[in-house]
Amino acid sequence: SGASMACIERGRCVDTTMGMTPLAGMVMGTRSGDVDPGIPLHLAQSMGLSMREVDTMLNKDSGLLGLCGSSDMREVEEAALRGDKDALLAERVFVQRVRKYVGSYLVRLHGEVDALV
Repeated sequence: SGASMACIERGRCVDTTMGMTPLAGMVMGTRSGDVDPGIPLHLAQSMGLSMREVDTMLNKDSGLLGLCGSSDMREVEEAALRGDKDALLAERVFVQRVRKYVGSYLVRLHGEVDALV
């Protein structure tokens, strides 16, 4: 499952959480979202992984799944309500990313926002 945000001004997208690939931006069900650019090289060197294996790790084994064992936000929320520490962490990471991008977009739009959808 994916997640992205876009900043729309006068009907035109002026910013988005997506980069060249969907790996950038929001933490997603299985994707890490934004990470330090040095992390892929560090993972490859420290764990003896190929770049293909690192790509798989960041795109298919990270995000909510890597943080708490589930890529389904409904399951993450249910587990968090039960007090599961990993699910609570996954929720905090997701919400922090949402806040980061909403704040950035508010600045971009000079605080003039019609709606958040």
